[in-house]
Amino acid sequence: MLKLKKLKTLIASAVLGAAVASPALAEESNAHIHHGPSSNVAWDIQHIRLVANGDAKRGQELNTKMFCATCHGEKGISAGRNWPHLAGQQANYIYKMLKDYQDKKRVDTDSSSIMVAVAQKLTDQDIADLAQYYASFPLPNNPKVKNFASPEMVKHIQTLLERGDGKRMIPPCLSCHGIKAEGGTTDMPALAGQTAAYFRKTMQDYKSGKRHNDIYARMRYIAEALTDEEIEAMAQYFANMNGNQ
Repeated sequence: MLKLKKLKTLIASAVLGAAVASPALAEESNAHIHHGPSSNVAWDIQHIRLVANGDAKRGQELNTKMFCATCHGEKGISAGRNWPHLAGQQANYIYKMLKDYQDKKRVDTDSSSIMVAVAQKLTDQDIADLAQYYASFPLPNNPKVKNFASPEMVKHIQTLLERGDGKRMIPPCLSCHGIKAEGGTTDMPALAGQTAAYFRKTMQDYKSGKRHNDIYARMRYIAEALTDEEIEAMAQYFANMNGNQ
């Protein structure tokens, strides 16, 4: 365990060092500057074919070569609660996220700066290969996460997932993310089995505007409409879901 911790520290230090060597990147990360579109990814036929034809076997090699496995695991199951599980994610979603890092559309945290440095070393084909590798696995089936929400709150969350809240302009979560939260069409991420800590942080970053690579600001609007209590209850709820069933 100690050796793994040291390895993570060394990798993070080396890659982060390369990232902050650029004053412009450091300034953008600290100031959360956001210019231009939320993402440069356009799902034209060229990109759709590129991702669909990604080589999962080569992606496996890249997962080791680029040290992705250090944080995200050999099979896309993260080594810690603060890093997202990638196993079973939509290939298009993984592709978009890595391109957003590459294009500096996500530079909101120190860990994002690490990902920017890594992504800029990848070609579009590399990214497509990694995307297909992670997509080749089933979604995480975590041990039950303790749910601190009241039965009333759990029922309320289920209603938000299935029906949304018209008064607050919140659409049903599952209408985009899949009926089992297994991921939706195009590039909608799977939420089932994701770590509660990562989901919570993601929603809070959208809520504050710290993260802004969502097309049409749709997740920022939804996160702003949700209460912190609802976000916490959702985090625990999704962590307990198994989108493979």
